[in-house]
Amino acid sequence: MRVVIVDDDINSIRTVKHSLEKYEDLEVVDSFCKGEELFDYLKTSKVDLVILDIELGAETGFLIARKLKKKYEDLLFLFLTGHASYAIDGYDFHPVDFLTKPIREEKLDSAMEEVRRRLGTLKDDSDAEILFHLNNGYRMIRVQDICVIERRNRRNIMILEKEEFQIGRYSMKELCDMLEPHGFFLCHQSFLVQRRRIEAVNDEGRQQYSLKLKGYKEAIPVSRNKYEELISLLKESGFATL
Repeated sequence: MRVVIVDDDINSIRTVKHSLEKYEDLEVVDSFCKGEELFDYLKTSKVDLVILDIELGAETGFLIARKLKKKYEDLLFLFLTGHASYAIDGYDFHPVDFLTKPIREEKLDSAMEEVRRRLGTLKDDSDAEILFHLNNGYRMIRVQDICVIERRNRRNIMILEKEEFQIGRYSMKELCDMLEPHGFFLCHQSFLVQRRRIEAVNDEGRQQYSLKLKGYKEAIPVSRNKYEELISLLKESGFATL
């Protein structure tokens, strides 16, 4: 993926570049402090993703995005902002996501997964398998067969459609690193779910939410701080019942 960063804060650009270094399939090809510099660059160079600060003085990131969308329809945007409230005004551009400064690692991981999906570089999971450590050895598990991984009584329980069993003492971060590139989402500190299995998001009242998954009978809780992120991801994936 060819990425450019547009931000009028040099320190912010450096921070974003550093955060992106761990992604081997991504290259930051350039960075700019002004929108017009980006327009000049795009006349001769191809870019897949623009990481764009919303607050750029007189010409906001939204104005730049609107101009770019008219000329480069396939260009993806990832907005940077110091104020989460800006996200409400930015969905007209169908951005990959909104990253609030300072950028949280797990939020960035999720955004990069969505970029890969939109660019068609997300792994084909029809035959993908991952080797998991069990109490009594190892087992290859086909990714698409996994419904949920639940943290239960300090144990990791992997739940497939027809069986469940305990896997090794992975941290939830380790499990997220393994499975988020395959379309999994940490909807709660104790539940990692496969997004393509989500059939419904239920409002239980009093800001309590739950998920209904294909192949799994129990309701899965959704943390309040994860709800909006999940809804945004599902909308971008074409989840029709929202």
